[in-house]
Amino acid sequence: MSQVAGSTSPAVPDQAEADETTRSAVREGVTMALYVAISLLAVLIGLPAGTLTEPVREIFFTALGLLMAHTIAFQLSARFTRQGQLIADHARRLGAQLVGGLSVTALAIVPVYLSPDAMGVALAELLLLGLVALTGYAAARSIPISRIRAVAYVVGVVVATLAVLWVKLLVGH
Repeated sequence: MSQVAGSTSPAVPDQAEADETTRSAVREGVTMALYVAISLLAVLIGLPAGTLTEPVREIFFTALGLLMAHTIAFQLSARFTRQGQLIADHARRLGAQLVGGLSVTALAIVPVYLSPDAMGVALAELLLLGLVALTGYAAARSIPISRIRAVAYVVGVVVATLAVLWVKLLVGH
């Protein structure tokens, strides 16, 4: 098909727009991964020792409940802000969020599946906290700061995460 002089071709997203779409999807996935990691960590630490009878099942269904609740909230807020319409961007964002959440769920389940006792649960807790710390380090290093400042930032992130866990422990269950 030939192009008529002076006409424009159909709108093709430029590279900057495509890059922003990718960044947005990654941000949504990482946000959900961190949210699920901190939430699972709070649940695991908040339970009295030895109360997980089927830890793989309990971790999986806790995470699944979090993801289902988030999906409902996301769809409601998306429809609310777009006068009832869901657009393709919403589906991309939600898909990225679910991938992030399910990935962290798998990360938490693997050590518990391999060792379904207190050691497996402790390793899952360390992996979840490690994910938060590594993400904090990567975020800090994405801007030009020294490794020492990046580690200081990670310490702040871990302290903030521990504060969230402390608040959860105040509830007593």
